[in-house]
Amino acid sequence: MRPKVGLILGGGAARGYAHLGVLKKLEEENIPIDFIIGTSIGALIGAIYASGNDLEKIIKDVRDINFLKLIKMLDLNIPQKGFIKGDKIEKFLSNYIKNDFDELKIPLYAIATDIKHGREIIFSNGPVIKAVRASISIPVVFEPVEFQNTKLVDGSIIDFDAVDLAIKLGADIVIISDVSSNIDIRIFNRSFYNFVNKINRILQNNSRTIYFERYFNSKKILPEIITITATTMKLLNNDLYEDNEGEKFNKKVYVIKPKVNGIRWYRFDHAEKCINLGLKAAEPVIQEVYKDFYKPEIFYREKQ
Repeated sequence: MRPKVGLILGGGAARGYAHLGVLKKLEEENIPIDFIIGTSIGALIGAIYASGNDLEKIIKDVRDINFLKLIKMLDLNIPQKGFIKGDKIEKFLSNYIKNDFDELKIPLYAIATDIKHGREIIFSNGPVIKAVRASISIPVVFEPVEFQNTKLVDGSIIDFDAVDLAIKLGADIVIISDVSSNIDIRIFNRSFYNFVNKINRILQNNSRTIYFERYFNSKKILPEIITITATTMKLLNNDLYEDNEGEKFNKKVYVIKPKVNGIRWYRFDHAEKCINLGLKAAEPVIQEVYKDFYKPEIFYREKQ
């Protein structure tokens, strides 16, 4: 029996295009994927790939996404809970993603964050698009997803041990595609810290307090955004995978770290660059997989 391979695709917004380069290299080397654990953009790309879409077509489609096409996917919203409602994105994703987890070609585990209780939610059954929509919901940018009397946001903000989950799922080999960046996390923290402080200063101004109290009570706009922001700042971690290199529980863990740190989270026009960086970063890691585990009779997968 061949080793079971678990693939972890992490969060990083536009940098997540690099996951496509990693998947391309895995396909080129005929390394099978037994299941995918996806967080944020990793859940989105994981769901599209696990739905059975041709990888070359996926790559072609994302290369064609420009700023104008991206804007058309965004339904801007009065910011009660987030600036983007997300319905248009769900509709767009329905062209690529299967309806239910049971229909996926590769088992998928999508990670979201319960913003009310500060815990992870792991989706592996039910509607796939709703799970992905929850996992990619950057706080304040997107409205949270309502789920079982709580609110779900981006899975990247929770300190979640994806490697531990992969091993519990039976993986002998864990391959991680890490596209995180500390730069955006620091900017996020600083920007929203300043935002919250400005709102507090406005509210402390006696001449404006009555106006804002009446406005907030009638519209219920900023208080929930402030709550979501404050909770997000507490939950954010610097590097989800920094302690997972090497062996864990006698399993092999391989970390692919594309050099995408300088690409900002919103630059969805950098698909080509990110994909190439993912492909390049995957090459030496896959060679390590071969060195430790490769046997033709174990890993060879005849292409359909």
